[in-house]
Amino acid sequence: MIEVKRKYSPEILKKELTPSSNGEVETKDAINFFSNSANHQLTFRRTGAKGQILKGSYIVYSDRSVRRVLLEMFHGKCAYCESKITNIYNGDIEHFRPKGKVHEAIPVQPGYYWLAADWDNLLFSCPFCNQTNTHKIIEDGKTQEVVLGKLNQFPLETEKFRLNYRHGNIYLSNRILYKEVFDLEESERLLLNPCLDLNIENLFKYNDDGAIIVNEGLTYIEQKKAETSIRVYALHRLNLAQARRERIIQIKSQIKRVENAIKNFNRYINNSDEEKIWFEGIMKDEMRILKVFIEPDQEYAGLARYIINKYFNDAFFV
Repeated sequence: MIEVKRKYSPEILKKELTPSSNGEVETKDAINFFSNSANHQLTFRRTGAKGQILKGSYIVYSDRSVRRVLLEMFHGKCAYCESKITNIYNGDIEHFRPKGKVHEAIPVQPGYYWLAADWDNLLFSCPFCNQTNTHKIIEDGKTQEVVLGKLNQFPLETEKFRLNYRHGNIYLSNRILYKEVFDLEESERLLLNPCLDLNIENLFKYNDDGAIIVNEGLTYIEQKKAETSIRVYALHRLNLAQARRERIIQIKSQIKRVENAIKNFNRYINNSDEEKIWFEGIMKDEMRILKVFIEPDQEYAGLARYIINKYFNDAFFV
């Protein structure tokens, strides 16, 4: 997981436009729907122009224009595990705060329905992090099969400031008050969000088998977020660890090529200008290839940054 800068909001989701955007219209419709307590255990159904209930639920967030910006913003990678999605799958448009129901809340339904078309609540994700699936993990040296994935989970440190269906009523009508209560819940948030949490890659380290581990030297809340995110996003699933292990092999092989290029450059530094320029060029090329691994569009860039930074830090202090 790496820090990602959120891009501009697509027009279809913008609030306070004249006339209202499709996202704001749908949000008002959902707020009206759940203002009736009889609908709390139901799935949201859109209202037609003539007041009739339509088939289907939220649709605006999945608009092509929204997907296009998310795809660009995350470089076709999952916001959580950083696996490249688009080679084999369209990818999920993920609601960070679940729109339908919340696993930890009482009552479970409705969820954060007013954020279904909120740009800041949308991420790009793979189905293994976003949905529930049966995964293999290694625990206590044994391989186990467990059901993992985020789905409707949104854990907080305590339930004291949990937003509920009533807060949907002030989401558009009283932005100042809404921000106050939202910020209180944010202070209790236990899931990492790559668009909100700074230097997020520094919270994790990795062993040579590709296992993701909570880093040392963290604050209490950083450690809790890292631990919770590994569990909820299933970042310790075996197939993912194996993919990271293959990346580690590639990175360490390139580090070895960099080492050899530096040795050759130092060996020939006092030779002719032609030889010196030749080996300097090779050294720079190998360094350039190594730097590609840490670029934000690369799979497992967070992993690469950890390994490469650790290597150079260790080499510097030896």
